Amino acid sequence: MQVINKRQKINIDEELFERIQQGDKDAFQDLYEISYRSVYAFLLSLTQNSEDAHDLMQDTYVQIYKNSHMYKKQGNPMGWIIKIAQNLFYMKCRKDNARQFVNYEDIENEIGVSQIEDVDSRMLIEYMFSELSREDRMIVVMHNVNGFKFQEIANVLDKPLGTVLARYNRSIRKLQTTFKEMRR
Repeated sequence: MQVINKRQKINIDEELFERIQQGDKDAFQDLYEISYRSVYAFLLSLTQNSEDAHDLMQDTYVQIYKNSHMYKKQGNPMGWIIKIAQNLFYMKCRKDNARQFVNYEDIENEIGVSQIEDVDSRMLIEYMFSELSREDRMIVVMHNVNGFKFQEIANVLDKPLGTVLARYNRSIRKLQTTFKEMRR
């Protein structure tokens, strides 16, 4: 069985934040183009709803634009962006405390899953979004889709590295077991 391993580390030039702070709209557009798919995938894994994920993504980029002056060079701009998205999600949860289900077609269309021709991999992604806990989905998406290292995930989620590794491995084993059962 093959698990998707198309990790792509998002490389964001930290100078973009200085340019955004100075009002450079092209820099903001560049930042958006580099990062929006990863941000959307992350938010979709949390909300399980395309509309909510799009709304939160828009709010995330508004916050980035307004607060670009607060970014401190740390070598991982994507971590800062994901933290903003996560905080906005938590604020939304406090407001409406509602859970909706994911539409798999939204995932295919928005993060390019439809380009994955391996049926096994597509089935694993679909199952991941429906069966894993919200936090486990976050960890798997951040590692496999966004290319985050486990230490970076631990920092963003404020969890010990061991916890992140254990949850990731447990999630992957759960997906593998379920996939084997589905193939019978």
